[in-house]
Amino acid sequence: MQSLQDQYAPNNRCFGCGPKNEKGLQIKSYVVGDEVVATWHAQSHHCAFDNMLNGGICGALLDCHSNWAAAHYLMNRLGQTEP
Repeated sequence: MQSLQDQYAPNNRCFGCGPKNEKGLQIKSYVVGDEVVATWHAQSHHCAFDNMLNGGICGALLDCHSNWAAAHYLMNRLGQTEP
């Protein structure tokens, strides 16, 4: 199964979800039935304090995944083949 990011924006360098950003978060959003699902695991360098995820990282996770979920929804609703 290919992520939406890999399928539609393989050369994107977005910090959150860009496949071409080796130092980014590498968020991957997958279509599973009627849902768009992402699973991501923080590493220690993503934390602001011990066991506390940095707020900017939280924002990037929500922003990138939500954007791809919305793009997928709109593509389906409008009968488009790309975002």
